[in-house]
Amino acid sequence: MLFSKPTKAAGIDIGSHSVKVVLASKAGGRLRIENVGYALVDRNQMNVDPISAQAEALRSALRFIPLAQCLCVGALPGQTVVIRYPRLAEMPKDRLAEAIEAEAGQNIPYDLSEVSLDWTPLLTVNEGDKTLTKVLLVAAKHEVIESRVQVSDLAGVQYAILDVDSLALADAAECCGLLGGPDQEETVALVNLGFSGTSIHFTKNGVSNFIRDVNWGGREIIQAVAKAQRCEFAEAERVVLDAALEAPEADAPFEEAPEPEAAPAAAEAPQGPSLLDPLDDELGGLGDLGSPSGEPAAAERPADTGGGGSKPGLASMIGTPLNRLVSEIRRSFDYYEQQLYEQPVSRIVLSGGTAHLPVLRETLMDELGVDEVVVADPTADGIAFADNASLNQLREHPAQFMIALGLAARGVAEL
Repeated sequence: MLFSKPTKAAGIDIGSHSVKVVLASKAGGRLRIENVGYALVDRNQMNVDPISAQAEALRSALRFIPLAQCLCVGALPGQTVVIRYPRLAEMPKDRLAEAIEAEAGQNIPYDLSEVSLDWTPLLTVNEGDKTLTKVLLVAAKHEVIESRVQVSDLAGVQYAILDVDSLALADAAECCGLLGGPDQEETVALVNLGFSGTSIHFTKNGVSNFIRDVNWGGREIIQAVAKAQRCEFAEAERVVLDAALEAPEADAPFEEAPEPEAAPAAAEAPQGPSLLDPLDDELGGLGDLGSPSGEPAAAERPADTGGGGSKPGLASMIGTPLNRLVSEIRRSFDYYEQQLYEQPVSRIVLSGGTAHLPVLRETLMDELGVDEVVVADPTADGIAFADNASLNQLREHPAQFMIALGLAARGVAEL
């Protein structure tokens, strides 16, 4: 129990592959990173007892994080929650909560007694002669929340706030100056490549606008390499790591991949369609998920063995899972731009464990027609850093810490 107001916030990102922690404070009106923690989730233990495996990794990640008088912020996996963006007629604030609950009853695929609801007004929009309030509505089943809290309790951590990882990603991007502002008329897609899933968060003029999560991530890419080379999973991770180490991109800060990590056999999120996926009927008219031109997708073309930014043969080894991943991302782009009648995406910001792969950036640029695809780097600008050797982990692998950074920023805003 805290007996005085906390002065720092710890953002805790618990994945099925690893746990990342960012400790932050305020310094002269800026976010200041004090310390970071990182630990792998034991692959074998995750298969037997995922809660204990993640709790053990959390304790390890917190070894050098002083939690005394610290506000802890955790996150639910995006695949396990429902996010909607209802538009409601203008009304007094005291009636808004009742209207949102009624809207939730029509749009959430559960009985409201089974979920916890949270919401926040985003902006006011004009449609014809009507003025509407666009709201971000989040619903999480009680059992999902309890499962996440069990992990923290077992590790001796008490959350003050539970966020959603895809929303935390937007907070981190804002801290890093990666989102367009209200005067820029820009749509930015934040793509977080997790181990067992990928989140695509569309922001319009700096405001959250649509989110889709898919159960396809870095694990499938590494498994494809293991199969192609007939090697162990850890060795396949080393191959993916070497691909990035051999050819840093000239037009962006070099971002080194983390050391190979043991990967859990069981995904953290439930398999099958995500609750955040648009309905299949809505997506059914979007046509073939292959390359619009009818040509083979870039990931399936012969690998460039001469300075193309990846280890010779890597593009061939990961062609199938990479093409599936890019197809899912394109599916989300098509739905966002065509069915929601939104403006085209002008920039993609990548984060997560496999964001560093040059072949991924090249494939996304080629297949989606987006010229600006950047890898998130929270060390680049706008954030202060303590003189602490532990921050080397963040400096070496910045894209992996974006969700933890966003969670810490959310906590600092509450201090």
